[in-house]
Amino acid sequence: MDYVLAFTAGILSFASACILPLIPSYLAIITGLSIDELKENTTSKFKVVPRMLAFIIGLIIPLIILGMSASAIGSMIMPYQNLISKLLGFVVILFGLHVLGLLRVTLLNREYRLDKLFTTKNSIWSVGLMGLAFGFGWTPCIGPMLSSILILAADSETMLRGGALLLVYGLGLGVPFLIIGLLSALGFTFINALKKHLGKIQIISGILLIILGLLLITGNMSYITPPV
Repeated sequence: MDYVLAFTAGILSFASACILPLIPSYLAIITGLSIDELKENTTSKFKVVPRMLAFIIGLIIPLIILGMSASAIGSMIMPYQNLISKLLGFVVILFGLHVLGLLRVTLLNREYRLDKLFTTKNSIWSVGLMGLAFGFGWTPCIGPMLSSILILAADSETMLRGGALLLVYGLGLGVPFLIIGLLSALGFTFINALKKHLGKIQIISGILLIILGLLLITGNMSYITPPV
């Protein structure tokens, strides 16, 4: 269940207000094609798939590192796990309230983006580096969601499980890029339709974070985390 939560969090991050409107521009940079070329499907998709995969792999690598690091830190403070889990639960609830717009956490409004270093014509290696930059980027929309999954990773029993959680989160965030790119004009139509529901997506994200926070506070993480 925790993997389902991590994957869902990744998808919600993809559909957030700070990423979804920029998807056409990101796809143009990743594939090296113009938005019109992507819509018209004038180029074989097999030619752009390697570039998309390079981006997704680059995106996932730092997330796995972050997940394993969070688990390592969590194992070091194991004697205080109950207390720290409750404190982190309150933090996750604050994240949820922030996403719902009921509370403003200034730290979560900071944004670090390195993708401006890249242009639309780059090698596959540069696209992979762009994925790395995207993975390390911090945006107001995905910050709370990513941080909450990291907290979930810190509560994991092993570094392997923590890394796996962030791998699944990264797939939820990265795979939609591939799908939208392959769908051509249909993919862009879907994005435009999804933009109309950004408010609902934000509400769902906030509620999901609050539920996760409550599970941490009450010590009921077993509902989503299977026993090891």
